[in-house]
Amino acid sequence: MDLVRKAARAACMLHCDQTRAGGEPYINHPIRVANMVLLLDDEFLPVSVNDGLIAAAWLHDVYEDTDLMPPAISNAFDETIGGYVEELTNHFTKKAYPTMNRKKRKKAEVNRLAEVSREAQTIKLCDRIDNLRTIGDKGRKFSLLYCDESEALAEVLTAVPAFQVEIFRLAGQLRKQVS
Repeated sequence: MDLVRKAARAACMLHCDQTRAGGEPYINHPIRVANMVLLLDDEFLPVSVNDGLIAAAWLHDVYEDTDLMPPAISNAFDETIGGYVEELTNHFTKKAYPTMNRKKRKKAEVNRLAEVSREAQTIKLCDRIDNLRTIGDKGRKFSLLYCDESEALAEVLTAVPAFQVEIFRLAGQLRKQVS
């Protein structure tokens, strides 16, 4: 079975019973992120869009949003894909850092993500774009906070400049919608 199909099946199995805040099946999010990565024209990017990158896009949330733990993806796929997924997994969680407030945790996470591979940054930018497009149902206060956090992230994730611009555009648009 080819790598992307294997990753898609794994993501579907792992996220099959999950829903997002608005009731949408969770799997729709990895589908959209993987499609964004698939459609990138790597002629103009510092990364190569290949099956490993697309597979990691399918699997980018499995350590955060399922019971799966590292190194499960490395074992099931390969160390490169597993490495991307681990890079994309939030390290500064409330559970891991209970004494840090959200603002400090998010700042630390932004600093960490600034240092991850350009491949992981590319997937993270796609992930954030999709989240900004679908976050409006979380309420005004959270949406505004998420816009601020997204812009801070876009400032340091330099892998795809056009996606940085898109994040700022979407954050501005969301601010107008919820204000």
